[in-house]
Amino acid sequence: MASSFLKSTYTQDLFDVSIIMVNWNAGKYLEDTINSLREKTQDILFEIILIDNNSDKNEESYFFIDKLLEQNNVTVIKSEENLGFAKANNIGMEIAKGRNFLILNPDVVFHNNVIKILSDYLDNNEAVGMVGPKVLNPNGSFQQPCLRGKPYPKDTLFHLIGLAKAFPKCEALNGYALWHLNRDEINECGALSGCCMMLKKSLFEEIGGMDEQFFMYQEETDWGLRTAKAGKKTVYNPNAIVTHVGGVTTRAVQVKTIWIFTQSMMKFFKKHFWNDYNFVQKAFWTTLIYGNFVLKYVKAKVKR
Repeated sequence: MASSFLKSTYTQDLFDVSIIMVNWNAGKYLEDTINSLREKTQDILFEIILIDNNSDKNEESYFFIDKLLEQNNVTVIKSEENLGFAKANNIGMEIAKGRNFLILNPDVVFHNNVIKILSDYLDNNEAVGMVGPKVLNPNGSFQQPCLRGKPYPKDTLFHLIGLAKAFPKCEALNGYALWHLNRDEINECGALSGCCMMLKKSLFEEIGGMDEQFFMYQEETDWGLRTAKAGKKTVYNPNAIVTHVGGVTTRAVQVKTIWIFTQSMMKFFKKHFWNDYNFVQKAFWTTLIYGNFVLKYVKAKVKR
């Protein structure tokens, strides 16, 4: 790890939940997120561990970090390089003192007592390893990544070409996006949104943290598959609700972000499915992944 320094303000040693946040140039959203979680969280002991991924030194969120240290039960780690989402979260989880871990983006607003709702659900359901809330866009619409199935290639294909959304009630076409499921009911799923998801410390100790080959994107999807292989369930719980602004830290580097997403997709396919296919099938899926990059790249350029 790059050289970093750690500051803490602890009043106790054990917590119900450790909240791990990775910040990179999140601006005012970081302070809004911290204020929101403190306002809405009740009747549960939590700590905040914030890893700053080398934000600009004159950036608003970087200035807020020192103010954050005036609050109780906070740890701040400042890295001198951008470690990526997976590695930074792993560093936070390694030092976490809670029995449950909440992975939280610095651009999330809490609607209710999300942390207690999710933590209680994990504590009361032994077979569940991970749980996530209903995630909304700023306009109130549903943010689909918070309820996803196992990302088998054919299901991902139906999703990418729009066939799944065109027939949302057809379960056979919706193995990835799960549009056929009721968004207002608790459902078992394959993956959650990395913007806000909670797991048991015991699961982290069993299967390990996020795979650090994914600098950003697909790490939570990979985690979901590994959770299932360990015999634990991943669950979507809409009783907890958040709004996720989304893309706050990546808008300034949009084309680079699209390329990182594409690389992560390819790494994910190679890790989990590469050996299941022959040469022609591999060529098809590779073309699909990079073709999707080209389409997104063109759209990004047109918007400019």
